[in-house]
Amino acid sequence: MQCMPLEVRHMRHVIALAEHGSFARAATALGLSQSALSRSIQSVEREIGSSLFVRTASGVDPTDGGHVFIARVRQIAQLTDDLDRDLVNERGLQSGHLHVGGGPFPAQSMLADALARFVADYPRIVVRMMMRDWDELLRRLRAREIEFFVAEFSTFGSENDLDIEPLASHPTFIIARREHPLAGRGPLGLADGFAYPYASLTRIPPRSLEPIRLAQRRSPDATAAYRVFPALEFNALDAVRKIVLGSDALMVAPLASVADELEGGRLVVLGSEPHLATRYGIVQLKGQPLTAAGVRFREYVLEAERAFTEQELVLLERWRPRPTSRAPAGTWSHASTRARRRPGPRA
Repeated sequence: MQCMPLEVRHMRHVIALAEHGSFARAATALGLSQSALSRSIQSVEREIGSSLFVRTASGVDPTDGGHVFIARVRQIAQLTDDLDRDLVNERGLQSGHLHVGGGPFPAQSMLADALARFVADYPRIVVRMMMRDWDELLRRLRAREIEFFVAEFSTFGSENDLDIEPLASHPTFIIARREHPLAGRGPLGLADGFAYPYASLTRIPPRSLEPIRLAQRRSPDATAAYRVFPALEFNALDAVRKIVLGSDALMVAPLASVADELEGGRLVVLGSEPHLATRYGIVQLKGQPLTAAGVRFREYVLEAERAFTEQELVLLERWRPRPTSRAPAGTWSHASTRARRRPGPRA
């Protein structure tokens, strides 16, 4: 006699009875009557030709063969659940909307890279990327206008309703045009540039602003403490680069944000400060599940972050200032190399 294939629902009945140890409790959990559950278990035992459970004083226990069978059907049920979830998610990615946010730096770097791949793979998803500072993004998140955002999170320590996944910290550097008066003077700190306007792509978080203010007060330049820092806030990266290229303004940015200009010799690295490193994270509300599009885009964000970090390691090896044996301490090997490569006046 040929056995009929078992249905997944019967497998789930066996699993529930094993988990609850009693027909009464398992039937309640499944929303069945005890008699219906008993008939289901008996039909499975007939199909496989052996008993799965033995009755005890407290309920039922699996037989030796039952333990083996239950382990197998658990795997099948899990695979079925995974397949159902994947099918639901894939259907959810055929259309719909994705609303996310990003601070100015991540929105114009690795988030843009993640979006390029995402919209190529899921062209029917309508995407809205909101670029704001961290406090505004938090307000939009709590208003359910975005699913998650990537931005500075150092001010969120007391916020208990957030899930935050920190991303890699990226060092940022003081950047100037090649002809800037400070170019070529060796490693400089932020305070060394107070005589010139700083252009910022985003608001300066308190963790960075406090040591900057302290450096202003301690500066030997008596007027430094009274200068506004930053002198210019502009959340468009292209615009900030143009301002720095066309003036003596300084900017602070990760090297990846100005890689082309460094390679072309139009911008140079002056120095850095430890407190200027980024502290970005993926921020979402606790207990608020992401849509299928949100889950998938988050994966793209993490991939783009890894690629950004790998690119940064290459750039740091080339452009990060380091002392050389031929130059006084504090001078940079890449600056000396760039000076040797710089073309002279045309004949």
